[in-house]
Amino acid sequence: MALIELTQVTKYYEMGNQVVRALDGIDIAVGVNDYMAFIGSSGSGKSTMLNILGCLDKPTSGQYHLNGKNVETLDQNQLSEIRNLEIGFIFQSFNLLPRSTALANVMQPLIYRAVGYRERKKRALEALARVGLSDRVDHLPNQLSGGQRQRVAIARALVTKPSILLADEPTGNLDSKTTVEIMALFDELHSEGQTLIVVTHEDEIAQHCHRVVEMKDGSIANDSGPSSNQSQPEASR
Repeated sequence: MALIELTQVTKYYEMGNQVVRALDGIDIAVGVNDYMAFIGSSGSGKSTMLNILGCLDKPTSGQYHLNGKNVETLDQNQLSEIRNLEIGFIFQSFNLLPRSTALANVMQPLIYRAVGYRERKKRALEALARVGLSDRVDHLPNQLSGGQRQRVAIARALVTKPSILLADEPTGNLDSKTTVEIMALFDELHSEGQTLIVVTHEDEIAQHCHRVVEMKDGSIANDSGPSSNQSQPEASR
């Protein structure tokens, strides 16, 4: 069974008298330990795809199964719960709490799981060590470089041990040297079994991934990589 399966998923928006087909009948599956990128120009549908995959938005029609759960039938509370349990988010702008230390930022998602303080701290320290920031746990975001802040954001995404990591333009605010370091970290996470989906407009970032899905006008224009054939949804579904 695929980790993620989208069947004839659409997302339409009304803008005045027009209907914008942001996603227009998407069929795609993502296997466990896939390492894939969604690419495309502005307006191609890749950001809408990220919102759907991340349970931040619901499709207009079609089916979305995540780890066997029928996502499009869930209410907002259930969507919030599945985001907390299944998905780790990594954003271009880091989205760190500015007045909280690196440690406190990484501990934050575990509060919503009602994890006790000692266990939260233990897991957060482990996650920060995993991204090479054991010596920066007490630093505030403004005391960290851009690359270090992105590593904190990655540690925050990893601390809940999610089924999937979703990265939205994760190197967009980083210099070229730091970009190489962050992508090397992604490569390591993939080699350890993590499923990663990266949304990017940069070809060099996409080429790090093992599967590249090109979006155009709300549809999949091309799907290349080792998982693109074996993970397609069955025609009968």
